[in-house]
Amino acid sequence: MCDTFSIMANWSEADITYFAKNSDRSPNEPHLVLHIPGTHHEKGAKVKCTYIEIPQAGYTREMILYKPSWIWGAEMGVNEARVAIGNEAVFTKSKKGKSALTGMDMLRLALERADNAASAVEILIMLLETYGQGGNCGYDHAFYYDNSFLASDPKEAYVLETSGRNYAVMRVENKYAISNCLSIEKNHINRSGIGPGDSFANRFTEPVYTYFSAAKARRRSVLDSLTASAGAAEIFGILRGHNARLNGKEFSRGSVKSVCMHGGGLVGDHTTGSLVAVLRPEKPVTLWSTGASTPCISAFKPVFWGSGAAPVFEDPMASREYWLKREQLHRAVIAGKVNAGLLRGKIKSLETEWMLRESRIMSDNKPDTDMLLALSGEASKQEQELIDEFYDRSWEDLKGKGRFISFWNKKNRDLLNA
Repeated sequence: MCDTFSIMANWSEADITYFAKNSDRSPNEPHLVLHIPGTHHEKGAKVKCTYIEIPQAGYTREMILYKPSWIWGAEMGVNEARVAIGNEAVFTKSKKGKSALTGMDMLRLALERADNAASAVEILIMLLETYGQGGNCGYDHAFYYDNSFLASDPKEAYVLETSGRNYAVMRVENKYAISNCLSIEKNHINRSGIGPGDSFANRFTEPVYTYFSAAKARRRSVLDSLTASAGAAEIFGILRGHNARLNGKEFSRGSVKSVCMHGGGLVGDHTTGSLVAVLRPEKPVTLWSTGASTPCISAFKPVFWGSGAAPVFEDPMASREYWLKREQLHRAVIAGKVNAGLLRGKIKSLETEWMLRESRIMSDNKPDTDMLLALSGEASKQEQELIDEFYDRSWEDLKGKGRFISFWNKKNRDLLNA
């Protein structure tokens, strides 16, 4: 499960395009944040994706990817051309075929090749038509689905929704959100498998899985929260949003209806990583990244191209260890070893300082790159000090009974052996 959304510059009071996503996956699945350098490839080269091999491009763009540790592709990412893409699992009537490209593979391939949001969608369609989509995308259980995508750049954004090899495309006006449900009705500008006046969502939605994903409720809560005045702080709040019925019980009950999804009991998915991308056309892009699960108790750190500071890594194992340390802190919160309110208060104080500094630097016509890189490095250091302050080594010790406790005790045992 996931939620992805964008606010367009022509609607935003700040005249800036924002892209954001929570990646909801298995709670024990490490979510890596990796810098991938731009690379030239020999003619005839191949690239091995998660399940299949396809021809490589002559040049693959520099990217920052946010990805499950074991899959070649990514849940979200941004490339050197200021293109951001996120994908969603969608449940459709199409039969699931043999292993092909996963939606995450398609996303990474598009980021490698695209120079704007429109070309990203064209590449995604080409990949879909040429290779198809398919293969298990579950970390610790089998999970098969089709995909939708939101591709944004500083000027435009497009949504591509799929069912098997069928698809529909729409151009985003003002704001848009996608979740684990088909949302394109008759407002498509390109399509396959339906006529010009047909509803893609009505034609291909599988109703049972879609209903139990609670995607429509989460999507509606996002859209209702998006305003033209929203900036990074407000978007952090949306990604941290919980269903009202939790009433402060997010660490004792799972909730599939929360944008900040908490696993437990019957809820198997959990928010494992979060991104807010500020896509400026001329000035540097800011990537506010958690590098951690559970955004309601994780800090969004400012990342800039070339900063080289955590939570972005070159080495997948270093990224994995970074994520695991913060995941253990989350488990300590569940176990009652860490005061979530106190942790949140300190995170808010740090984020307020970082956002103020970022805003001041970006207010210049030509923002000072060295100052941005220094901010990124200092934020990384301050957040690490916070993690060290709150970390509790007895994170796996959950007391009590019930389905929620049993769920997390098993996850803790598995995490210890990972």
